[in-house]
Amino acid sequence: MTENRITVAVTGSDGAMGGEVVAHLLDSQKDLYLKLFLYDKTKHTRRFFKSLLKRGKGRISVIRGDLGNYDDVALLIKDADYVIHCGAVIPPKSDHNPENTIRTNYIGTKNVVDAIHNSGREDKIKLVHISTVAVYGNRDYHHLWARMGDPVISSAYDYYSAAKVKGERYVLESEIPHWVVLRQTAVYHKYFLANNMNDGLMFHTCWNAPLEWITDRDSGLCIQHLVEKDIEHKLDGFWQNDYNIGGGASCRETGFETFNSGFGLMGANAKKFFKPYWNIPRNFHGVWYTDSHILDQWLDYRRESSADYWARMKKALWYYSLGRIVPAFLIRKLAIERLLKNSNAPMNWVRLKKQGRIDAFFGGNEALEKLPRTWSDFPVLAEGKIPGGTIDYADLKDESKAGRFVLSHGYDESKPDSEIALKDLKEAAAFRGGSVVSKSFKKGDLYSRVEWKCHNGHTFTARPFTILKAGFWCPECCEALPDWKFDKAAAQSNFYAQVWYDTHSRDEENNVYPYSQNEDDDLIKPVEKL
Repeated sequence: MTENRITVAVTGSDGAMGGEVVAHLLDSQKDLYLKLFLYDKTKHTRRFFKSLLKRGKGRISVIRGDLGNYDDVALLIKDADYVIHCGAVIPPKSDHNPENTIRTNYIGTKNVVDAIHNSGREDKIKLVHISTVAVYGNRDYHHLWARMGDPVISSAYDYYSAAKVKGERYVLESEIPHWVVLRQTAVYHKYFLANNMNDGLMFHTCWNAPLEWITDRDSGLCIQHLVEKDIEHKLDGFWQNDYNIGGGASCRETGFETFNSGFGLMGANAKKFFKPYWNIPRNFHGVWYTDSHILDQWLDYRRESSADYWARMKKALWYYSLGRIVPAFLIRKLAIERLLKNSNAPMNWVRLKKQGRIDAFFGGNEALEKLPRTWSDFPVLAEGKIPGGTIDYADLKDESKAGRFVLSHGYDESKPDSEIALKDLKEAAAFRGGSVVSKSFKKGDLYSRVEWKCHNGHTFTARPFTILKAGFWCPECCEALPDWKFDKAAAQSNFYAQVWYDTHSRDEENNVYPYSQNEDDDLIKPVEKL
C-alpha cells in the first residue's frame, strides 16, 4: 500500500447501488484501496466478488461479516478514510423479514457510527450514509414535490423505511465530526425487474405516485465524484448535511409511466397486463424533488435518463422479445396473476381479510369497494385525470411552478441559517404541536442540542438541524415502529396534517397498524419498540 493511498470502506457492496459504487471507485484515477463488507454468501455474490477481485487486483480486500455485529463492523472501519454505508435490507426482502431489516438498517447503522466514534480516528474518517426517499412516505397530486425538511413520515408496514428513519436520525445526532446523509431516490438497477417479477412487491407501486428515479450508474458516479472532489478539497461546506439524490427532470414520472416503460419494451402497456385495483392506491413512497439539483451541483453525477435505462435493459434482457410473440393475456396469466396470492400482494391481504393492511393501504373496506375495476373508470394522473375531474399533468411536472406544492416547515425559511434564532425554533415547534423547553439558544447554532416537547408532552433532545432541516420530530410519537401512529400525530400537528390528509380521512385518527397483521408472522419474531 502506498503512503498516499486512500482507503474506502463500502457496506452493501454486492447490492444494486453498492456494486456500482465499487465499480466506479475502481475506475477512479485516485489511488484508492477498497475494503468491501460482505454478508451474503450466495453463488451470485461469490461470482460478483471473484470478478471484482480480479479487476481490482491488489486494490480490494473483502471482509465477511454482519452489520448487526459490532465487532465485524469495527474491523471494516479500521484504517478507513471514507465509509460508504450502502448496506441495507430493501424491499421485497424487508417486507418478509422485519426483524432482520431492523437489525441491518438501524442496528447496522448504529454500529457503523459507534465504530467510527470509538476508532480513535473519528476526526479522520468521513461517513457517507445512504438513506432513502421512503422517509417521506406517501404523496399524491396534492403535494407531489418534496424537499429537505419535509415531514419524515414512514408509510405503515414499511419496515425498510421505518428502520432507515431510525438509522438516519442516529447519524444526524451522532458525535462524529464528518458525516453526510444522502436520501437516495428509487433506483433503476439491473435487479429491478427480477425483484418485481418474483414478489407481490410490484403491486405496491401506486399508479399515480410521483417517482423521481436515478440509474444505478449515476448513483455510483455520484459517490465516485464525492470521494474524488473531497480528496481535492473541493467540498468545503458539504459535510454535516442532508441531501436528496435524484435524477432530475428526465427521470420524473408516475408509477403508471414506470410500468408502461417496462411493458412498452414488449410492445404493450400497463393496461394490457394489470387491473387497476390490483395495485394499492396509497401508503406507498415516492416524490419529485425540488432540491435534488443541489447535490448535482456539488457532485455533477447526472448522466442518464429513465429512457436511457430502459434502452439498456432492452439490450440486456432477451425475454423482452417474447412480448412481441406471446399474447398479452398469456403473459398476464403466467407472470403476473400468479403473484396475486403472494404473501406480499395486496389482493392476498384482501382475500385473507387482513384488516390492518386493508385500512393502511386502501383506507378501509368501503374505500376498497369503491376502487374502479376498469381502466376506463380509473383516474390516471399521467393522462391528466384526478378523482372527480381533470388536471394539466405537464403543468404539474413544471419544476418552475413547483412552489405551489411546497410544504410549510413552520418558520421563516428565507433567513440564512446563521440568523435562525430561538424564536424560529419556537415557531417550528408550535407548528408541530409542541414547544421548546430550552430557555436559551445561540443564534445560528444548528448542531448544539436543544430540549423540545412534543404534542403529546414527551420531552426529548435533538439538534435544530435534525428538526428544522431534516424533518424529524418526536422519536416517541413520530417514528413508525411499532405501530405507525401518524393518524394521531396529524390530528395534533399541522406539520404532519398538511400532507397526511391528502390521502387520509380525519375519521382515521384512532388507527394504529400493528405488526400482527403481517402475513409472514409465523416466520419471524414480533417487532419490539426501539
